[in-house]
Amino acid sequence: MKYVVISRLAPGAENSRTALEAYLKVGLGEGTESTWAGTDGKTFINVVETDAPDMTTAATYAPFFEEVKVIPVVAVDGPWLEAMQAAQSNWG
Repeated sequence: MKYVVISRLAPGAENSRTALEAYLKVGLGEGTESTWAGTDGKTFINVVETDAPDMTTAATYAPFFEEVKVIPVVAVDGPWLEAMQAAQSNWG
């Protein structure tokens, strides 16, 4: 399963340094792939692919962020796309 995780650092310049140090020590769980992207130096977007979301990792980083949103990502297939296009054409 893939997840998009949007995290916003808590106030304080030390948070980003401390979060990076913790990440380099702890990392993510075995069998988990992750891609990080930064937007403004305070907001980070992380695309995670894993079969078992690891709450320990989330708890490790929680103190550094003032807000975290987790969005499950599902594959868009043909029938889903057709249904969305039909719904869009019905909007008046």
